[in-house]
Amino acid sequence: MKNEFYLKSFTSKWIKYSDYEFRKDEKGNIYITPAENSNYTIYDPFEKSSEILFDLIDLGDAILKNDDKTEIYDKLILFAKNYGLLGLASSSVYNRDIVGEQNVLFTQNNIVSKSLELDGNLMNSKEYIKIFTPFATEDDLYTREFDDHLTVIKAEDSPKFYGKKPLILDIVFSKFYCERIEWIMEYAKNISENLNQAIVYQNANLTEPVEIMPDKFNPHKIGFTVAMFGKPRINWDFDSLQSTIDMIYAFALTEENRILNRCSYCHKPFFAKNTREKYCTPSCRNCANVIKSRNKKKALKNQDMVNTQKNDDIKTLNNQCEEQISLDDKKSDLIEKEIKNILEIIDKRIVENINIKTHKGGADDMKNEKRKQAIYEYKEKKTTGGVYKITNTESKKSLIKGEIDLSSMENRFNFSVKTNSCLNLKLREDWNKYGANSFTFEVLEEVEMKSEMDRRQFKKQLDGLADKYSEKMNKDEFMNSLKKAKNTYSFNKCKQFNFWI
Repeated sequence: MKNEFYLKSFTSKWIKYSDYEFRKDEKGNIYITPAENSNYTIYDPFEKSSEILFDLIDLGDAILKNDDKTEIYDKLILFAKNYGLLGLASSSVYNRDIVGEQNVLFTQNNIVSKSLELDGNLMNSKEYIKIFTPFATEDDLYTREFDDHLTVIKAEDSPKFYGKKPLILDIVFSKFYCERIEWIMEYAKNISENLNQAIVYQNANLTEPVEIMPDKFNPHKIGFTVAMFGKPRINWDFDSLQSTIDMIYAFALTEENRILNRCSYCHKPFFAKNTREKYCTPSCRNCANVIKSRNKKKALKNQDMVNTQKNDDIKTLNNQCEEQISLDDKKSDLIEKEIKNILEIIDKRIVENINIKTHKGGADDMKNEKRKQAIYEYKEKKTTGGVYKITNTESKKSLIKGEIDLSSMENRFNFSVKTNSCLNLKLREDWNKYGANSFTFEVLEEVEMKSEMDRRQFKKQLDGLADKYSEKMNKDEFMNSLKKAKNTYSFNKCKQFNFWI
């Protein structure tokens, strides 16, 4: 596309050769120079402004990333074949007529003088020219005075300006002109770093202007004319390709209609229409979306794995708690059954001792009628059960249960207190902490077993009555106790825990 939108009607001329090669001088410096049998072409850099700028930044990116040296060298050769050398011999000094002056004066912060490590900013002009023509002989290239004017004599066929341009450009356009690869690489790296810096500043809230160009232009060395061809055009007379690229880069950065940016996917430079445009091509946008989708799925999968592991851990913990509670309940039931059996045996023996007096060897026999009467009275004795409450006076916790024989239960409780043996496993923690004397026994309600009931039916009735008493307790305290026990059972299932609140 001729004359990019941000360059309007600008035009200029520069030289490039069909092929380039690397050569080493006597000191081991590597140069890039036109090949022996190459042909030159004069072209307008503004017609390829975007290509020049983007290819140079691509070269700088490869250098910054420390890519393979072979790949960098291939990019250098390709850049020179497409656009020519930078013309650093002219752009690095203030002198316009280098060939005709004794010394050259280097510009500030230029690449060439930094590599030479000079003590000052001055250098002999002939020695300076030899730096850029290390492989040329006197037969190939030399200067001659003619009618008080200097002339550059070139053995090969290349553009000659005959005083219309500075004599140094006759040398720069020569096939014997070459530049060190380190100079070109340093310039490309500077432009790439400068673009990265500019992008950072674009996204920052600056309160005052910040200069970001690596060097200053030398306008006294850059002339222009206005030509008519259909409409007026500005013909720029740049002293080097470097100055031309600097101008292209400056206009690209400051263009209002488009933004010089880097692609969020491939990181290559491109012109964005607005700040929302993040990708240089639809292909990069699609690739970025695919990566985003994969990362999202991966994140969701990882989160699902984490959630699954959490659920599994919680389930395992709940199962362990339930197993422990179930085991404790079984142990408690077994102990209660053993105590019941022992007490029933004791009660039975007491009855037998009261109603049946055995004798050996001369003991008095109880009359049969009295014995029968005592047995009958015991069998006809009404069974009185009910609901009892065991309370710890220190922790204020209570255990409410239904029992068929309240008197026997009270005896068992008193026996446990005297012997300091815990009656129920659910009481063990507070029993050990506060002692047996901190517990009290209280009968909440007495109920006589109906004649049509058996002991199983009567026990079921008493359990239901115990549930009603438990429901009157504070529900918040009850639920807190369940949470501490790491159990998720509802309040309606509270009887499974014997109402130890």
